[in-house]
Amino acid sequence: MARALGLARLVASSRRGSLTSAASYATSAPPTPPSDDATVPPLACEWIEPPGDQSTTGAAREAPVALVLHGLMGSGRNWRTFARALSARLAAGGTPWRFALVDHVWHGRTFGDRTHREWRNPRIETLVPNGACAVDLAATAVGDFAAHVRATQPGQKVAAVIGHSLGGKIALRHLAKLGDASALPSHPTQWWSLDSVPSAVAHPDDDPHGVQRVIDAVRNHLPRTFAAREELGAALAASSRDGTQRSFPPDLVDWLGTNLAPVDPTAPASSPLTWQFDPDGAAALYDAYKRDDGALRVALDPPTGVSGDGSSPTRVVHEVHVVRAERSTRWPRETVDALTTRASTPGSRLRYHALANAGHWLHVDNPGGLRDVLAPEMARLHASLT
Repeated sequence: MARALGLARLVASSRRGSLTSAASYATSAPPTPPSDDATVPPLACEWIEPPGDQSTTGAAREAPVALVLHGLMGSGRNWRTFARALSARLAAGGTPWRFALVDHVWHGRTFGDRTHREWRNPRIETLVPNGACAVDLAATAVGDFAAHVRATQPGQKVAAVIGHSLGGKIALRHLAKLGDASALPSHPTQWWSLDSVPSAVAHPDDDPHGVQRVIDAVRNHLPRTFAAREELGAALAASSRDGTQRSFPPDLVDWLGTNLAPVDPTAPASSPLTWQFDPDGAAALYDAYKRDDGALRVALDPPTGVSGDGSSPTRVVHEVHVVRAERSTRWPRETVDALTTRASTPGSRLRYHALANAGHWLHVDNPGGLRDVLAPEMARLHASLT
């Protein structure tokens, strides 16, 4: 009974979450870049093609597309090694996929490419109180990218969205917006949320994992440029206010250093380094991530689509897969109970997976185990698309 009451409270709370619609989801055409070059995608992206076919005109074009959405202050390349291994495994089983490793708004080359920065990234000034939600804007950009793929690669099916941490929240928001706009694909899809808690942080002003402290240090205490990566550790140590705050762990410093890139990419050896993300944009995304946005509601009850004409519509199943890393400390007990209860209900379109031997960086801690979770499900989806 206690578990049932907890589920009821969570669902009721989730229904109060804001699901702002975006006009771009109601159309099939992506936005046009200022250069009128339709080949420029709304988000920077690296493609991982099936092994043996690096073209976009051969057999790879017949494979469905999976969008891979990274976490906060990261980039698509964080998932390059894992995606290549997953791609090889799926192709070896006769179910090849194409993987699009996108860089979110305010992140990676979406932010770092100055040629398209202004067009691709929302203006921070739009994020005034009660204005646009940062996660909502990021989800809109993912929807625009999917529309771009369909428009520029006719016949290509975007059939899976795989999001880690912040990327998982963005994936579920993307699905919710599609459902609201009655713009669900006419083919089955899978929506993966990897160690991303779909409910709100209990106390939004708390910082149990130190993420806010990192963001505050980058925004308020660190320089925007560095002569070398080695300077980052010293600058972070100095930002700890003479020992009144705990120091940043070395692995976090090393990871944060991967987000530094040459200011002048044409002279990387002599150019100073700068952040490959917008600290203000990252702060806005993290603030939105911590709040209830209806992600749990769409995870528990994914929308159902239809295909065919009006006289004989066919039900199309859209699944949500939530993966919790067992060593992760981010998960409230009642959220886990809500997910496991719904996933065990006959007919549920939610699948819940617990990944052993993994913390929050589950694709690094246990990449083989994560592939064991993803590959059979994606192979099953591939078979339903052909």
